Amino acid sequence: MTEPTGARARQTYYWRVRNARTRAPAESAPRTWHIQPGHPGGAYCDLGHELDPPAHHTPTLLTRSRQSGRREQQEFRGGCLACDWEGPVHRGDGYGDGDNDAVEDAHDHAFPGWRTLPPITRVRDRWEIPQSRHRWVQLTSRYPEGWVDQGAPLVVWNRHHREAHAPPHARRPRYELRVDRPPRSRAEAPTDQGALF
Repeated sequence: MTEPTGARARQTYYWRVRNARTRAPAESAPRTWHIQPGHPGGAYCDLGHELDPPAHHTPTLLTRSRQSGRREQQEFRGGCLACDWEGPVHRGDGYGDGDNDAVEDAHDHAFPGWRTLPPITRVRDRWEIPQSRHRWVQLTSRYPEGWVDQGAPLVVWNRHHREAHAPPHARRPRYELRVDRPPRSRAEAPTDQGALF
């Protein structure tokens, strides 16, 4: 049997394989496309789609393992819970390698132009801004109309190279997408070592 397409259908098929409800061997489940645990739509369900699709495009992350020589390799692709859209395949080890590209593809589908959203620039503001109604309204007033209610991402500056994007969870109902800090201008940098002392 060929795998279905669409994140919700793939997740259902994954659990059917995992629970030996198909002709495919249960141990082959990790090699079928499924929603990465912890990402939207990744809950258990092998009797059909868990819920009606959302009314708007909703990004998620699909993954599978593939044999590459002597080792397993991870593959990732963006998916949407509201339609059958799937992004291109990215390979990597996760933790920002391959998975970030796929999550960004999914956001390009659900929220075209998300890269122009105002970023959170300080680490402590990642938690403080969503907790402060005034600061939250101030930040999201620059979002396109309707995006906040549809779960548009928070854009934050990376703390380090290749920091993994964070999926939604109970305390943060939207993705937190990490972007590179803009380069510092040469005018701000000290001109010589003596300026540091």
